[in-house]
Amino acid sequence: MTINKLKNPVFLVGCMRSGTTMFAGLLGSHPNIIHCPFELRRVWSREAGVPMAAPKTLDFKCPHLTEKDVKPGQREKLSRAFLKEMRKNKENKNIKNSLFLNKNPHLGNKLPFVNELFPDAKFIWIYRDMPSVAASLKKILNRDVIHYWPRKINPETVRCWECFFNGIPNHVDSDRCFPGGDVKYLAEYWYETNRAISNFSKSITSDRIFLIKEEELVDQPEKIYAKCLEFLGLPAVLPLPLLKQINPNRNELWSKRLSKEEINSLFNFVMEKGENLNFIFPEDNLFDKYKQQLYSSLGKEDEI
Repeated sequence: MTINKLKNPVFLVGCMRSGTTMFAGLLGSHPNIIHCPFELRRVWSREAGVPMAAPKTLDFKCPHLTEKDVKPGQREKLSRAFLKEMRKNKENKNIKNSLFLNKNPHLGNKLPFVNELFPDAKFIWIYRDMPSVAASLKKILNRDVIHYWPRKINPETVRCWECFFNGIPNHVDSDRCFPGGDVKYLAEYWYETNRAISNFSKSITSDRIFLIKEEELVDQPEKIYAKCLEFLGLPAVLPLPLLKQINPNRNELWSKRLSKEEINSLFNFVMEKGENLNFIFPEDNLFDKYKQQLYSSLGKEDEI
């Protein structure tokens, strides 16, 4: 039987360096999930005309898209392309009995668009504490391509990274470019992306989105993984060797990767956002938590 229709796709989202790659690898080991790496940015860009800034796509921008931006034929083109990717990556799995998984942080500012394309989709949102994300981004955004955090022009627009492939243009603020930029823009990316995903999560039913706090995944990998499989309606086949490889200390490295000046920049960002930080995730008082955490790293906790 030829499978020619994509059913119940799964999209794993979150800002970069939040554990999306790690968790996608874990899910991809399940006998009923076919993970099609890496992010399928070329497929989104070339098959559906959805730009995703990256060297592989040669797209410069990664625009915010909503349900109003869906064009005729995009669902069909993507479905065919995704099924083709499933066949390429199926190994010994049965496509008919498997879920398609696309892990892609670039979808963070496009989820209403994705939902309009695939109304039967399920979403997994993994989020991680801001200092760890900022420190990890600082470390990884050090390649030949320049990542640029654009200025906010329209308050309704959710930004994502843009790319320059031939150095930083003269008219561009270098503080917004990485490597070498001001880490407050890494925090701004974390904030805006997660806030957009949070807002989207409230627009769909709870049985269509599963939230994972990366720190809880690290502390209790078997429990969180099993809960996610239950959400997906799949048998509890746990990749125990892979789960045991998760580094329990991965969230303790951020203060070593950031200078005092950079930590102070993150602190100023936290003070600027204030209690707005408390309304992104289903947990209380991130404002006070980050204020204390960052000031402690500066050795000034007595001054708060």
